Amino acid sequence: MDLNTFIIQLLHERGDTIHGRVQLQKLVYFCKALGVNINASYKLYIYGPYSQQVADALQDCVADDILTEANGIIEKGKEYDEFFDFIVHTGTVLDTRSKSIVHDILQLCGTMTTKELEITATTFFINRQQKALFGDDNKEAVIRKVSNAKGNRFNQEEIERSYYRVSTEFLALEKKYALAM
Repeated sequence: MDLNTFIIQLLHERGDTIHGRVQLQKLVYFCKALGVNINASYKLYIYGPYSQQVADALQDCVADDILTEANGIIEKGKEYDEFFDFIVHTGTVLDTRSKSIVHDILQLCGTMTTKELEITATTFFINRQQKALFGDDNKEAVIRKVSNAKGNRFNQEEIERSYYRVSTEFLALEKKYALAM
């Protein structure tokens, strides 16, 4: 799915407001990681998983006045309703599985602060990387790598809490959608 189209639908499902670029990046990251078919690649960056494609899509939507971005808030622009109607009319809406993933991610991330999203997405990213590269998700290795990646931005308790959140909530969603394929 086209990223602009996905971001518009994510915003719609979110309730027409996303609190900044970091939150947008993390919500899209989690959706992609759980299986929504969108063209975005992620690398670990200062505030966790980052996609230049997502940043570019947001810029395009703002430039086309589909979205506005002011004071750290991303919301509907003047052309939003017309673009959203086009999405619905052309049938490029989220399929049932993708909509379910978006719903689950929004429910899980809904009350998290931007800082919590950052550390949780970083932990999830590193946990998945640990599994892909080494075939395990060794807690100590993941926590050590998260500590190294985040430096002094997060204390040990915050990192441990993010690992717990990832291992109990996000990995359950990962399994749910892996089985649904």
